[in-house]
Amino acid sequence: MFVDPIGTVAQRFERYGDLYRVQFANTALYVLRHPDHIREVLVNDASAFGKGHTAFVRLGAVLGDSLLTSDGENWRRQRRLVQPAFAPARLAEYAEVMADEAARSAAELARSPSPIRDLSAEMTSLTLQIVARTLFGQRADESPRITRAMTWLNQSFGSPELLPAAVPTPARTRMKRAIADLDEIVYEMIARRASEVAQMQERPRDLLQRLLDARDEEDGQGLSPKEVRDQLVTLYLAGHDTTSHALSWTFYLLSQSPHAQHKLDEELARVLHGRLPRYEDLPALVYTEQVIKEAMRLYPPAMAIPRSVLRDVTIGGYAVPAGSEVVIWTYRTHHDPRFYPEPERFLPERFDVHQIAARPKHAYLPFGAGQRACIGQAFAMIEAQLIVATFAQRLSLRYAGARPPALRLGVTLAPKGGLPMHVAARPQRD
Repeated sequence: MFVDPIGTVAQRFERYGDLYRVQFANTALYVLRHPDHIREVLVNDASAFGKGHTAFVRLGAVLGDSLLTSDGENWRRQRRLVQPAFAPARLAEYAEVMADEAARSAAELARSPSPIRDLSAEMTSLTLQIVARTLFGQRADESPRITRAMTWLNQSFGSPELLPAAVPTPARTRMKRAIADLDEIVYEMIARRASEVAQMQERPRDLLQRLLDARDEEDGQGLSPKEVRDQLVTLYLAGHDTTSHALSWTFYLLSQSPHAQHKLDEELARVLHGRLPRYEDLPALVYTEQVIKEAMRLYPPAMAIPRSVLRDVTIGGYAVPAGSEVVIWTYRTHHDPRFYPEPERFLPERFDVHQIAARPKHAYLPFGAGQRACIGQAFAMIEAQLIVATFAQRLSLRYAGARPPALRLGVTLAPKGGLPMHVAARPQRD
């Protein structure tokens, strides 16, 4: 598990079947991959499972008590506060910012004096700017520090904790520095907005202002700076880190598939006629969406979904007692040949309507499922389609590594050591 967790879990599924149990000193861990079992955990019996899993305890040290780590009424309250920021009308407004930032980034890369760029870093910077402008109403002036902090956090979460908590390992030292950097940046953002809003004729409508203005229905109290901080750090992490890696893998896979690249080029030429994409174009960019979905099948941003067991329950007919832990291995579900023949091949056509209908519903869950599904999944898909359509029209991207990129396991599934790509401007049609 320390050297190759993905391969080890695959071997265990092959040996023991779709659900196996690992006994630790104080608890049992149930590991599953089958869509029927996933439906039981995330949909049918969702109330029997919570976020008290060991993985969320570690994540809570960074994110605090936020939408991603909370449970029960506290989670429902937070969801009510955050949900309006992702309403359809707001998404249409965000799309203008997304398209603008995508065009700016593509133009900068086209003018780059260096023929090889780390596309993973470029996608991180781009998606960070989009989150900062859409949800927080400002540019990410602290982009390098935020990116460094997020990288350190991912590296820390990808390293098992083998030593006692009191031992200051390099990973723990980096994590403390990352948390301190994020706290400084976010608290400064909160303070700056509080001082600026008094001078504004019209209050901003972004998520940051909504959190600052929120009042509890029962006691009329607002959120503390710590509560606002927890939500903002969570949305920084979830709002750009997962999407940036999904986009990096998408462009890598396109560079390895001339067939898919050609079909994508044909669709973009037919729909856009050389102009940049807009929100209104997205329903017609069907193959573009299929490309992104297939990339997230092969490289799901979150490779596993952990849960704690709150009460005695059954999964697949097996008794699972309260106090146990459950892990859904999304990565292994997405690579299961029963649902995806030739699962290691990049085939965007898997996501045409007929093939989707032929598969179990929960055989694909890059954003989770049920009531705890990712609140920003529509935001992420709009962003990804606009970026892929813009970059594919404006740039030629060719993988520059000597061998396929290795996986870096952490909060998200990222290319280890970045993603070197040959970048060149594509000639534009009139």
